[in-house]
Amino acid sequence: MQSASRRVAGLACMLAFALFWGLGCQPKEQSGFVTVNILGDRGNRSYDPGNITVDMGTVVTWINQDSQGHTVTMAGAFDSGPIPPSGGRWSWVASTAGTFTYHCLIHPEMNGTVTVVVPPPRSQ
Repeated sequence: MQSASRRVAGLACMLAFALFWGLGCQPKEQSGFVTVNILGDRGNRSYDPGNITVDMGTVVTWINQDSQGHTVTMAGAFDSGPIPPSGGRWSWVASTAGTFTYHCLIHPEMNGTVTVVVPPPRSQ
């Protein structure tokens, strides 16, 4: 019985070490998060905020606040597919610098812009 207890204790120590070591290797500051609300078919006021600038690595999440489904689509860059109404959400990681003008495939007059910039180097 003591042998099994020692194995469990040893395994617990190894897991704790692995967890501690793994967390210590993570970047000191994680990427940011930005939320864009989908308000409905309102042209360039359909997404709130409609034009955003984010650092590379930022997670942008669109939340559909409307009673109809919508998409967030930039041909060749991203396509959410239909985002369900009343709180459905979709996220995209801004991994490439540039300006992305997107629209809703269901309502093409809905549009917004995400500008992704390379953040300046941080001093240590």
